[in-house]
Amino acid sequence: MLQKLKLSATNSQKIIFYCLFFPLICILTLLFLLCCGAFIIINIDTPEYILIPITTVILTLASFLDSFFIAKIFKENGLIIGAGVGLIFSIIVIIISATTNHLILSGLFISKILAVIFSGIVGGILGVNF
Repeated sequence: MLQKLKLSATNSQKIIFYCLFFPLICILTLLFLLCCGAFIIINIDTPEYILIPITTVILTLASFLDSFFIAKIFKENGLIIGAGVGLIFSIIVIIISATTNHLILSGLFISKILAVIFSGIVGGILGVNF
């Protein structure tokens, strides 16, 4: 499908498609991994203090996987693609935190955002090179 789009669409159509398609893929990947994490948390008696590290791992894994596969599709600009995917996930986290009144700009929150962006960058670079 993407090969047909690259050949037949104009540049503005490609940009619109990519701006809608890739964030949708990012959101779906995040929802899938969050459901897997919720299943694990429910079936294992998990203490409350482990929930923040688990969500951080899920977010960084989703950012890494999405930037890896998107960079694989483009085969160039892995650093920029990875940073973009990391920023998309960071914006999602900020929006969710703000809507649930849990937006506290603490060191832990900022380190989670930086970890998500960094894992996106690493995934983008590895996606281009492998």
